[in-house]
Parts: sequence; C-alpha cells; structure tokens
Amino acid sequence: MCFFVLFSLALSSKTYFVSPAGDDNADGSKQRPFATFGRAQKLAEAGDTVFFRQGIYRVTNDEVQNYNGRYASVFHITRSGTADAPIVFSGYKTERAEFDMSAVNPGDYRLTGILLSADHIVMRQLEITGLRVLQKGHCQSECVRILGANNCLLEDMSFHDGMAIGIYLLSGKDNLFLNCDAYNNYDYYSDNGYGGNTDGFGAHCTSAEHTGNVFRGCRAWWNSDDGFDLINCLAPVVIEDCVAFYNGFRPGTLHGAGDGTGFKAGGYGMKPRSQMVRNVVVAPRHVVRRCIAYRNKNKGIYSNHHLGGVEFTDNISIANPKNYTLVCRKSMDEAVDVPGYGHILRGNISVAPIGKGQDYTDYDPSQCVMENNYTSDNIPVKDGVPLFSPASFVPEDYIQVGTKVSCGVRR
Repeated sequence: MCFFVLFSLALSSKTYFVSPAGDDNADGSKQRPFATFGRAQKLAEAGDTVFFRQGIYRVTNDEVQNYNGRYASVFHITRSGTADAPIVFSGYKTERAEFDMSAVNPGDYRLTGILLSADHIVMRQLEITGLRVLQKGHCQSECVRILGANNCLLEDMSFHDGMAIGIYLLSGKDNLFLNCDAYNNYDYYSDNGYGGNTDGFGAHCTSAEHTGNVFRGCRAWWNSDDGFDLINCLAPVVIEDCVAFYNGFRPGTLHGAGDGTGFKAGGYGMKPRSQMVRNVVVAPRHVVRRCIAYRNKNKGIYSNHHLGGVEFTDNISIANPKNYTLVCRKSMDEAVDVPGYGHILRGNISVAPIGKGQDYTDYDPSQCVMENNYTSDNIPVKDGVPLFSPASFVPEDYIQVGTKVSCGVRR
C-alpha cells in the first residue's frame, strides 16, 4: 500500500521550468519555460518541482501578489506540500536564480520579497537582491518573511546588496534554514540612514508554540544592524555552525551604522512592562553553538537583557569590542540590568576583544554554569595542537560565496 501511494504521487507530480528568457504563455517545459516565479507558483502543487534556470530575473511592480495592511509582498506562497511530497522551488542542477527586486516600488508599504505561509516547502539556490525600504520613518523590509509556515527547508539561499533583512521568522514550527547567506545589506533610507533595522537573519516568534526552528551553517556579514537577532522571540531557537562578521557597518567599510552584534541571542529590551510588545510567561532557552563572531561593531555574542538563561557552547568570539556579554533583565516588571543568570557556557573561546577585559562580562557566576571556557591566554591544546589559532585565522576564508564551512571549535 505504501509503495502504491508513493508510486501514485510520483506519477502525478509535475516539473516546471522558468527562465529569464522564458514566456509566461509557454507550457513551462524545459524547452518552453515560463518567465516569472508567479506563473509557475500558481500551478505548483504537492509533489511538484519548479526549476529556475541561471540568470537574473528583474522583478516589476506587476508581479506584486499581496497587499495586506502596511505590507506588500511580491510573492506569496500559500499552497502547501506534504511530508512525502513537498513543493520544491530550486535552481536547476547547480544553477542559481537571482531575483533583482530593485525596481519594485508599489508606494508607501513595507516590502516582503517572499511571504511564506505554507507547509512543506523547499527552496534552494535562489537569491534576492536589491529589495528596498520605501518609508522614511522607523521601517524595515524582508527578503523572506515566515508567517505561519511549518516544516519548510530554505537551503543555499542568498540575500544581498539590498536594504532588507534576509530571513525574518514570525510564526511557524520545525523550519530549517541551512547554509544561507545574508550580506551587503544596508537601509540608508529610513531612520535618517541609520541602518538599524537591517539584520542578516531574525527570529521573533510570536508564540511559545513555534518550536523547532534552526539556523545551521548560515553566514551574515556587512549587514548594517546585527548578524542574527532573536529579540522578543517567545520560542527557543537553535543557531549552530554559523558565522557573523563585520555587522553594524556600512557594507564594505568600517563606518558604523546600526547596533552591530554578531549573535543577539534573545532579550526583550528595557521598556516598562506596560510598553512591551507582548508578555513573556517563560523566557525561552535559545542555543548558540559552534559559531564564530568576528569583528562586529559592538558585541560578538550577547544575551541582550534576556529574562532567563541562554546556552552558549563551543563558540569563538574574536576581536569584537565585547566578545561575550551576558547581561539579563531583572524581571518583566523591573526594567533593570542585572548580571546574567541561568546561562550555560561550555567550551567557548574569547580572543583579543577590542575592549580591555571584555572576554566574558556581566554575569553572576553563582547563577550560571561556566565550564571549560577560554581566552587568548589559555587556549587549550589537544595532541600538541591548539584548538584554535588566532594567527592563522583569516575571516575572508569564511565568507567566500558558495564555500560552506563548519565553524565550530573541534573537540
């Protein structure tokens, strides 16, 4: 019976092709591909695959699919696949498809490149570039906004040379963001060009039920705000084998812009309870492991006034003004900074913070688990070889586009 069901699904699944040189009046075959994402998307059902041929797809206002309140979404994916038959949107073989959204300007809206509100969707080898911010006030745009999507895989995606956040997760469970890149993104338009809303990746789950979300092997560099940001996130998120370099600067320079933290692992800010966006019943224990934070503008790895502990394991923080900053908020009712409590730090390394003595700061050792953490002065040796050598560390080796690395400290 199981074989029959799978065989039936294989027979019923379809494959569509899209090309910059295609035609939406064609049949979507490899020989006669469609021209736009939207044309193929409207046809794709569970088990189907949409292949994009190499090239630049210059997206126009005519392709904007959804207007909802203050948001305009270029592509809105609402049709779900299944666990056995996901809907796949992918570059063909090793080819990559770039969606240049620099010409999208529908007016006074916050822009989303892809609004993902479906389950069991796979996206691979797609890039979003040039996505703009269109409002002068406190505003943001997002390349991919996850709103009610579950069990999705975004793999080898790139978001770059625009003004928008790469991936922005608000609701959904068990999504994996694998080997994705966000770089050279700077919002120079809103907030007088401060750039303080353009993170590489953000997870801000609106419910404690939105569990199982993982960023793995992702890289963020030269984004004008933070590399990874979990502020106001109500469900635990795992960030592993990721890297964050040069965030908080204008791309390609060391001219300051937004906050500039590599991994902002949680927190709810310091507003009075009456002004907070939502109440927190139990602060989630986020996990940051085997990650590298190098030369970010402000902090390398940061608990950001969290209301409980975060787990930091086998990370390396290098040459940030503050490498590990573990401050917590006293309570929901008391917006007061206190030394960090409830944290677990094991096997981390701090190397050459720019601020003197800023290796591991702002924590209460009696209320945290601190085991086998190191500084530049006592990096451990295994079989006669240091586990990490600052002298041989070349950050550019970790940000070559298309080169995936395992970033963690090897034990």
